[in-house]
Amino acid sequence: MKIKDPEVTLADEARSGVKEEVRSGFLDWLTSFVVKGDDGETYVCGGSILSLAVEQLDLVSVGLSKGTGKAEQLPSSIYKVGRYPGPVFDRIIRQPKGTLHIEKGEDQVIVTCGGEFRVECNADKSWHLFISLPSENYRAELWHRPQGYPLWYGREKPSFLTQHSVTYGYNWSGKVDGWLEIGGKKINVRGFGIRERYVAVDSSAAELGGWEDWGFIAFNEFHSSMYDMRLGMKDFSVYDLERKKHYPEGKLTITHEDWAFLRELDGFIPTVYNIRIEVEDGVYEVRAHVGNATTWGVTYKVPDNPVATLIFDRVDGTFTYKDGSVKKLTGGTGDMSVRQWHPYPNILPRELYSDETRTGEKFETCLLYTSDAAD
Repeated sequence: MKIKDPEVTLADEARSGVKEEVRSGFLDWLTSFVVKGDDGETYVCGGSILSLAVEQLDLVSVGLSKGTGKAEQLPSSIYKVGRYPGPVFDRIIRQPKGTLHIEKGEDQVIVTCGGEFRVECNADKSWHLFISLPSENYRAELWHRPQGYPLWYGREKPSFLTQHSVTYGYNWSGKVDGWLEIGGKKINVRGFGIRERYVAVDSSAAELGGWEDWGFIAFNEFHSSMYDMRLGMKDFSVYDLERKKHYPEGKLTITHEDWAFLRELDGFIPTVYNIRIEVEDGVYEVRAHVGNATTWGVTYKVPDNPVATLIFDRVDGTFTYKDGSVKKLTGGTGDMSVRQWHPYPNILPRELYSDETRTGEKFETCLLYTSDAAD
């Protein structure tokens, strides 16, 4: 969404209310970072602080994953299955409503929800995260430093992502640095990631489940974030770091290739993304390959359980200017979270769910005849 003044303020970081009557809305301060450690591993880290209106819950969600896998062709089958390492851990800590605390200062907004997660939103637009999970022997201190402007859901007016998913706020991609401590071992990390401020009036997982792509792609030269709700809106933000040019308007097209069945999701995922964004000065094009996938949920109730986050291990991109010159982009990374309606499991072949070798027909049908039917 293009808005008159896209500059993020501390009032945006601290915002917790709307003028409309809240139905099934929620608040969040969410992060998803794809980083490279000085141990050579790729990590996906971050988490969120959320407040759910209907459930009367405040909660913290923290996850960590590492490594890559692949989609594997099943023998004697047309199908592929995703073989990915998934999460190292995925924790949700539920607290009673009112645990969430927002402290407003002159140069900073501090958001906490218990002792596990702290977000410092600074006047220089950076976020500083502190995470501590003794139960997982895990700590982290991470900085998110964006440039340019975010993808706005809305400030004065909300976005109708779908008919019953109405929200204010923004998401924003940027550089990430800091450290993780896993099992007592400290790892310095650097990469890119996305953060989100979400102030929802209403939310419909059923409508979003018609298919949602939500995520970020970042290169050394361009940062971008986007969403595509197939039953609602699509929108994006692209920022050219070298020319310091922001593109909040144009045409977004996402196409998917090479689908594989992800058993943890109980559904199919695309393993290749083709993203094309036509903007004022040219065309931004990305081809991204999935190297890991994790599943997660918030309420753990149908139909929003679970969501899959697809982490890219290869990301290539170009920007083709209107004069025909092509800029090859470097250092690409990103992830995409998808929500989808699931097929009924009993109509899918059994090899999608188990490696066990089975013989016989996949389906057995029986047609009953009666004397009336014979007539």
